Amino acid sequence: MLGDIPRALWYEATARDPLPRQPEHELVMNDAGTVSDYTSCGTEGGALFGPYLYNAAQVSARVRTGDLVLDLGCGSGQLLNLIARWNPATRFRGIDLAPNMLAEGRAAAAAAGLSNVDFVEGDFSTLDGIADGSVDAVISSMALHHLPDRGALTRCFDAIGRVLRPGGALYLMDFGRLRSDRSLEIFVAKVAVSETKALTQDYRASLHAAFTPGDFQTEIARLSRRNVAFYRTPLAPLAMVAATPARNMVPGGNALFHQAVRRLSRTRRAELAQLRMFLGLGGLRFPR
Repeated sequence: MLGDIPRALWYEATARDPLPRQPEHELVMNDAGTVSDYTSCGTEGGALFGPYLYNAAQVSARVRTGDLVLDLGCGSGQLLNLIARWNPATRFRGIDLAPNMLAEGRAAAAAAGLSNVDFVEGDFSTLDGIADGSVDAVISSMALHHLPDRGALTRCFDAIGRVLRPGGALYLMDFGRLRSDRSLEIFVAKVAVSETKALTQDYRASLHAAFTPGDFQTEIARLSRRNVAFYRTPLAPLAMVAATPARNMVPGGNALFHQAVRRLSRTRRAELAQLRMFLGLGGLRFPR
C-alpha cells in the first residue's frame, strides 16, 4: 500500500489540469496578529527559517560587492536582514505594501546594527518610482502568490525587466500550484503534524493561490535575454525558482550558512535537507 507522499505524487502524476487558483484572502498582510505570526515563523528555529537559509545561500551566490539588491514582497524582513548580514558590502532594499511588516523589518535591522539595508512601502507588481536599469539584482521569496491575478504576475515580470540592469541577477522562489486536491491535503496534513493551526491554514491558502509552473515559464520566456532558468521540485511543484546562474558565495558565506544549520533542530535540518535535495533533483545546484 502506498504511503502518503508516494500517493500524493501519484495523484499529481495522474491529474490532468492544475487546480483552479484561489487568491489569498489577505493580499496585504498588515494585521498586527498576522505580522506577529509571520515574523515568529521566520525567526531562528521557526518554520520558515530553513527555507530562508536555503534562499539566503542562493541569493548570496548571485550578488556582488556594491550591488543594489531589491527584495519583492519582503514582509517583515527576516530573510532580507539575514542576507544583508552575510553580505555587508552589498546594499539591499525591501519593498512591500504592508507598513507594519516594514516597521518590523526596520526595527530588526536597527537592532542588528545593519546599515546596508532599508525598507520602502510600494507595490512590487509595478515598482513605480524605481528608475529603469537602476537595480543590480532582484530577489523574492514566497511572495509572488500574493499577487491578485495572472495579469499582476505579468506586470510584475515587466517591472522586473524594466528596473533590472542588463546582466543583472535574478532569484525568485515561490510555491507552485498543484493538480490534485487530494495531494494538496496530504502535503498540508504533513505540515499540520508539527506546526500551528494558523500556519497550516496559511500553507493551504498559499498552495491554492500559487501560480502554475507554466505561468512562471511563460514570464521567464519574456526575459529571454536575461539568461533566466526555471527550476521546480520534481513530480509536484511545491517549490519553483526562476534564477540567473549562480557564482560562489562571498568569502565566509558558506561557513555562515553551516553555522546556522548546526543551530537548527533535527526536524528543521531535515526539512532544509529535503528542500535542497528536491530542488537539486530539479536541476538547481546548491552554491559553494
